[in-house]
Amino acid sequence: MRLSREAHSILGRAQIGMLALRAARLPLVNPAAYSFAAGSIWMTTSRYAAKNLMARRDPRAAFFVDGGSRAVLMRGTLEVFDPLSLSNQVRAALGGPGLYLGMAGYALRNVPFVTGYLLDIARLPREWMPYNRIVLQLHPNDVEIIDVWPFPPAQAARVPAVPAEVSRRLAGVPRGYACWFEGGAPVIRPALWEVDRGTVMVAPTGGHARAGSPGALVVESHHRFRPSQMVGACVRGTFGSAGDRAAIAERYGIEADEVPSAVELRTERVTSWRGFHIATAVPRSARRLRMAQ
Repeated sequence: MRLSREAHSILGRAQIGMLALRAARLPLVNPAAYSFAAGSIWMTTSRYAAKNLMARRDPRAAFFVDGGSRAVLMRGTLEVFDPLSLSNQVRAALGGPGLYLGMAGYALRNVPFVTGYLLDIARLPREWMPYNRIVLQLHPNDVEIIDVWPFPPAQAARVPAVPAEVSRRLAGVPRGYACWFEGGAPVIRPALWEVDRGTVMVAPTGGHARAGSPGALVVESHHRFRPSQMVGACVRGTFGSAGDRAAIAERYGIEADEVPSAVELRTERVTSWRGFHIATAVPRSARRLRMAQ
């Protein structure tokens, strides 16, 4: 797909994008280094990563790149290439030079991340070693340029059901990302967020998260060149009733009427990461709900 000059500019100056996939009923969103070449977004991950299995089950995906005041949202389908698979090698060869151009561009564009990866290689889990990495290609069929709301600094908020170090690192992050499904495919939008007595509230700055629909909130802090220092959490569940705009406004030091439409996210699972270490937990509130049901 050919992109506008502005989309190319945003993709060129950002370092990290957000990849959203369907994990059974709920979405899952993870940060990813990337490159754009031959009309596609190119990424790498471990062949043992959850998104490898998800992409094979349901290739519909979204990729969000935040450029500050403007962002790019791409929606399309994912294709997986495993270098250890002979059939994948044949498929890549028959597909022309796209894979090779994409990965050459990835290596050149992400020199700092590749260097940081090599600095940490002695401490990497086996699943994330170079010989266990695969390639993901996003074929975009829809590209949207989005105005991003100017996020003010925020007071600390505790992401539920994550390790203490992850919670501490994410407490003051003002800009979250909300995800839900439209037409069966994921959508990602920047969002204000707050957690009050364990209740997660999300206010997307564009689009509308419908009550009763599955969704997610992602809060992330990435390092300029050390993948092992990236920290984040993906809170997944079901959107419920209208959220407390006043509580969100207080966190950001703004007026309540400046807060977009807010909605409660009834948390069912929380996936957090610190570098290459990933954990998934079920909050107590979700366990109580299951027992009541």
